[in-house]
Amino acid sequence: MLKKIGLSAFTLSLATLGMIPLAQASGDWKIQADAQGMYAQYSGSSTRKNISSEGVLLRADYLDSGGFALGTTATQLQFKASTLTQQGVYASANKHLYLDALPGVLTLRMDGHYISNNDVTGSSNRVKVYAPQVSFLNYRKSFYADLGYAYSSYPKGLSVSQLTPTLGLGFNQAADWLQMRVYWVKPSNAAQAQNTSSTTALESKWTHWFAPSSAWIPQKMDVGALFGQRIYAVDGDAAAVYNIADVQQGSISLASQWRISESAHVMLAAGNERYRNKFISETYDSRYIYLDVKGAW
Repeated sequence: MLKKIGLSAFTLSLATLGMIPLAQASGDWKIQADAQGMYAQYSGSSTRKNISSEGVLLRADYLDSGGFALGTTATQLQFKASTLTQQGVYASANKHLYLDALPGVLTLRMDGHYISNNDVTGSSNRVKVYAPQVSFLNYRKSFYADLGYAYSSYPKGLSVSQLTPTLGLGFNQAADWLQMRVYWVKPSNAAQAQNTSSTTALESKWTHWFAPSSAWIPQKMDVGALFGQRIYAVDGDAAAVYNIADVQQGSISLASQWRISESAHVMLAAGNERYRNKFISETYDSRYIYLDVKGAW
C-alpha cells in the first residue's frame, strides 16, 4: 500500500466539520492550515519495511458560500531492497447552495490529485484523479448524504472508476455522529489490479464529542472500520489516493482530538490496515500512527 495523505485521515466530510467550528474568523474568510505526518510499520510482508509521509494543507472558506483547499505531501516507502519516494498535490473547491425547496445545504465539490514517484515499473507514477461530489446537510445538522465519483488515470492504459454513496446521522443531542460509506471500485483492466475486476467495501465512522473540563481531555474521539475489499481507492474525506495495486481487506482506527487554544487543535490517531498481494499470495498488515496539527484564523 502507498497512499497520499491529505486533509486528515480521520475527519468527517467537509459538511459535517461545520458542526464544531474551529474558530471565529475576523473577516469574511476563515482560513485553516494543517501540518500532518504519518509513520507505518509493515508486518507479514516479504518486500516492505515501513512508510512515512508528511504533508501540509491550506483551506479557505468564504462566509457560508464555499471555499477551496490546496495541499501537498511527500511520501517515502521503504522496501527491503529499495526506497520509493513520492510527491502528491491536491486541490479542492466547493460551492454551497441554499434552495427554498430543501431543508438544508446542498454542496457541490470537485477534487483533483496528481501523484508522481520513482516507481521503476512506472505503474503508479503520473497518476491523475478527478473526483466530483454532491452532498446535502440539513439545517439541524442531524442528517447528511452524499454521492461521490472518482476517475483515476494510471499509466499503461489503466483507468479506475469509483462510486461512493454516503449516509451520516447525528444523535444524542448532537454529541454523536455515525457515518457509513460504500466503495464500489472498478478497474478497467483486471490484469493490472491483482486480477480483480471490481471491489466493494463498507466504511463506518463513529464520532463522539466531549465537553472537556481541561486541556488533557479530548474534544472528540473517532472510531473507524472498513469491511470488505477495495483497490485503487480514493478517500475524499482523507484526500488520500491508494495508488499501488494491493487489495485492502479491512482496517480499524482510533483517533482523538484536543483543543489546545481557541484556534488550534491537535489530533493523534493509530490504526491497522490489512492488505493482500494476490500475485505472491501474501497477506500483510500496516500499523500506523498519525499526527495532525491545525490552526485557524
